[in-house]
Amino acid sequence: MTGTITSRGDNGYGDGGRGREDGARRLMQKLVVTALAGGVVYVLSTVLAPTAEDVWQLVLSVLCGGAVLIVQFMVTFAHQLGDLKSSVEKRFVDIGRATKLFNEVEKLRDDGVPRLAESATHVVSIGPEILHDFAREEINRLALQMDDLTNLSAECPGENHDWLLSLTKCAKKCIYATSTSVDRDFWSTEPAGRYLEAQRKAIEERGVTVRRLFVVRQAADIPGLADLCKEQRDVGIDVRVVALSQLPLYVQRGKMIDFIVFDEALSYEIGVDQLSVNSWTTVNARADDVQQRIRRFHELWNASPGGSPNGVPDSTRSLTGGPEPTAT
Repeated sequence: MTGTITSRGDNGYGDGGRGREDGARRLMQKLVVTALAGGVVYVLSTVLAPTAEDVWQLVLSVLCGGAVLIVQFMVTFAHQLGDLKSSVEKRFVDIGRATKLFNEVEKLRDDGVPRLAESATHVVSIGPEILHDFAREEINRLALQMDDLTNLSAECPGENHDWLLSLTKCAKKCIYATSTSVDRDFWSTEPAGRYLEAQRKAIEERGVTVRRLFVVRQAADIPGLADLCKEQRDVGIDVRVVALSQLPLYVQRGKMIDFIVFDEALSYEIGVDQLSVNSWTTVNARADDVQQRIRRFHELWNASPGGSPNGVPDSTRSLTGGPEPTAT
């Protein structure tokens, strides 16, 4: 056992020379204790049985000393066996965790998770240190996002265009979107072009129904959306415009934020502070919250007219109580 401990030190578990010295010192201690035990037994046997032959006194002392030595080795063995048991149990726990993780990754074999693990392992072994740190930060960010999604919701500062494009590519049934003055400047940006292209592919390749409702404050703001409405109708999006000032009060009092509902199962929302300076993006798959967004969209959609030939509604009608739009 002592030799095993020493070899572990040589293999990186500690200092090899120090391990050998400790082993020699412990062996010397055992021998000293054995000699003392034998000496004590010899003295006691001489005192208690002075008439006995010296050879039997010597044999008795040697036997007792040997027994003490064996006991010492047994105690050491028991301690090392306990350490070995703890180490084996820890290894089995690690193996169990690794097996569980492997089984979970196997479920996502086609989702890029194995490729992510392989690439992450490779990237931290090449390039400068700042590349390694950046890779670790990205992995941690993704891990935190996955943790949030286990609660069916995640949030990030600012507008997350990557989320928007990914969700559009994932949609298989329908996309219901509102657009307020908060994101009006977005439509002149480069990400907006990629977003419209992703919607066009969803409509043409997967048969996704896309409805977008532009919400303005006054009817006088509607003509300014003519070009934007035409552009979106050209890619197959069903577009309507509604002026809040011409809606019934109970509709105006409803919550008005920019949101998009994907496949009637997940909402993408953009929030802003009171000064419309700082914004944040939330994705939410909680059923109650998503149903509220769907009801709000249908409420506003039913309150808006269909498009006129030039792409802009001629007027705004009030709620008719007609059926809600359904995905086709």
